Amino acid sequence: MEQAIEELKKNTGFEWTALDRRNLSVRFVKRNAETEEIVKRTFEIHHGFVEHEGPLGQYDKIKQEKQDKKRERDEKKRKRREKR
Repeated sequence: MEQAIEELKKNTGFEWTALDRRNLSVRFVKRNAETEEIVKRTFEIHHGFVEHEGPLGQYDKIKQEKQDKKRERDEKKRKRREKR
């Protein structure tokens, strides 16, 4: 883990915090695929695998899909109410 921390110190564009001796928290200031890949590769090289709380780069897409579905449902409800 110490090697991964040393590699993370060399790069910018994210903040990291050591949670305990086996876990790190990495927060990106701005979403950037290149920076995410650097962090991911650093963990893969020095730790063996990467665990994350959500799919990288997919969050905005999934959120937008949910909003679109909700908007469609609301419009259908509104149209049904207008017919009455």
